[in-house]
Amino acid sequence: MDNNKEVFAPEINGPRFSFFESDIVAIERWIPKSNYEIPYFITTDGNFTVPTTHGEFADGFPDFLSLDTGNLVNLKNVSRGETADYGGKVFFKGTDMYTSVNKLNSTNLSDLIEAAHKRPTDRRFIIGTVNSKSGLFPAKDVYYMDMWGAKKNYHVPRFHHMGGLYVVALTIRQCQEAFPYLYPATPGHLINLSRVAGFEEHSYDTIVRFKDTDYTCPISGPKHRALKKILKK
Repeated sequence: MDNNKEVFAPEINGPRFSFFESDIVAIERWIPKSNYEIPYFITTDGNFTVPTTHGEFADGFPDFLSLDTGNLVNLKNVSRGETADYGGKVFFKGTDMYTSVNKLNSTNLSDLIEAAHKRPTDRRFIIGTVNSKSGLFPAKDVYYMDMWGAKKNYHVPRFHHMGGLYVVALTIRQCQEAFPYLYPATPGHLINLSRVAGFEEHSYDTIVRFKDTDYTCPISGPKHRALKKILKK
């Protein structure tokens, strides 16, 4: 089993768009705005979060292009295009699925598709959720994206592919399903046991320390007791 996939995720206050699983130290629940929570990934090579806009995907994936209002298309998976006075459509290989193209992009659609097919295949993965199950999905399999209303005034990327669709994972619970080897230190913290360096035990709380980083996080009493037994094995 490959537990070192490269995961697509924008860096917090940085220019990069991915990290490797082996670099994960912990995942925290993060509430950057009042109406939603998203995961915050602490790694040995920087801090990242999940992508929540089309702009982040367009910046991070050279093959993903907005061909019309509301969509972002993986040009590498386009099998053919149709153009007309109003604009056009693109169709995807192995399916009758299609999405729209505006008039401006329809004029150079063939060139855009040809350029995408010449670029190397992207090997990164997207953290997604479908039918209440979460996991890592190959980015190369995405046909196109739109935005889905998770709740009022809260829209997140939705990914269409040959097997159906999924949405970007947003919660700690979903991250635990996607990274099942991480340990739930608290309801808001998942930790990588291979990175644990030790504990600071106080009368009022316990703090987890990690290798190769100054980052620390709390751990609940029951989880701490259980974890000490696990680490002794």
